[in-house]
Amino acid sequence: MRILVSGGSGLVGSELINTLNYDGHQVVQLVRRNPDPEASAAEHSWDPEQGTLNTTPLGRIDAAIHLGGVPIFGKRWSSSRKLLIRESRVRSTRLISQSLAALPQPPRVLIVASAVGYYGDRGEEPLTEESPPAEGFLAETAVKWEKATDVARDAGIRVVNARFGLIISRRGGLVGKLRVPFQSALGGKMGNGRQWWPWISLVDVVNALSYLIGKESIFGPVNLTAPTPIRNEDFTRLMAKAVSRPAWFNIPKPVIKLVLGQMGEEMTLYSQRVYPEKLRASGFVWVYEDLAENLHYELVSSRADRWGPKRPG
Repeated sequence: MRILVSGGSGLVGSELINTLNYDGHQVVQLVRRNPDPEASAAEHSWDPEQGTLNTTPLGRIDAAIHLGGVPIFGKRWSSSRKLLIRESRVRSTRLISQSLAALPQPPRVLIVASAVGYYGDRGEEPLTEESPPAEGFLAETAVKWEKATDVARDAGIRVVNARFGLIISRRGGLVGKLRVPFQSALGGKMGNGRQWWPWISLVDVVNALSYLIGKESIFGPVNLTAPTPIRNEDFTRLMAKAVSRPAWFNIPKPVIKLVLGQMGEEMTLYSQRVYPEKLRASGFVWVYEDLAENLHYELVSSRADRWGPKRPG
C-alpha cells in the first residue's frame, strides 16, 4: 500500500515508518521542512500553521496516519502552551482531513492519534470506547481533536481515532523521563498511588496501527492500551524492580500540583481505568500484556539497544 504518515520523526512515527517499510509498504512522510531526497521514506512538505498542503504531487494514497501535535508532557501548561497544544492538533487534523477528502480518489482509511485523556479523571469506573468524555483540558482537547476528522468521515473515508495510553519506551514519553530518577533511587508513587494508569508497549502501538489499516470493520474511537491497566503504586513497584532500586521518594499530590501545575495533575494523578474493547473483540493479539515483562525489556534487556521495541522473531 501507499501510506501517508505525518509526525514521522516522533517516538511512534519513526518506529511505525520502519515497520511499514519492512512490511513492504511505500511510505510518504509529511514534513515541515524541505524534503530530504535521501530519506528512507519519500517526503512531502506541508505547513499546518499556515494551512498549506499541496496534494497534487502526492499521487495515490491508500491510507493515512496522522500523529502530529506538540508534546503534551514536559513544559508547564501556561495559557499560551495550552493553546499551542490544542491548536497544533486541531488545525493539523482538520487540514489533513480536508485535503484527503478533496482528493479525486480519497484513501480508504485515515487513522488520527488521540489520547485517553478524553476520559478525564474517572476513579474506579471501567472505561471503553463507549464511555463519554469528561471535563479537563485534555478531555476537551481530545473532543475537538477527534471532531476535526468529521470532514474526512463525511467524505466516506473510514476514520479511526486512536486514543493512546501511556506508551512504555526507554526512549521517550513518561517512562523515558522517569527512568533516570528511578535508576537513581528517586522514584516513588505519585499522590496516593491508587490512580489507574492505562499503558501500552511501543511495539503494540505500532502493531495496532498497522493492524487498523487493514481492519475495515473498525472505525471511530479505538483505545490503544494494553488490556491490563495498572495502579500507579503497582507501576512504581514494577519500575523499581526492573531497575533494581528502591522507590521510596513518594511525591504528594500538593507537591505535584505546585511543581508541575495542571499538567502534572492531569498527566499523573488522574485515574483512567481504560480497556481496549474494540481491539480485544476484533482478535488483536498484544505482544505485552504483562507490564513487568515490558519494563524489563525496555529498561534491562540489551536487546532493546540492538533491536529497539520490535522483538526479533
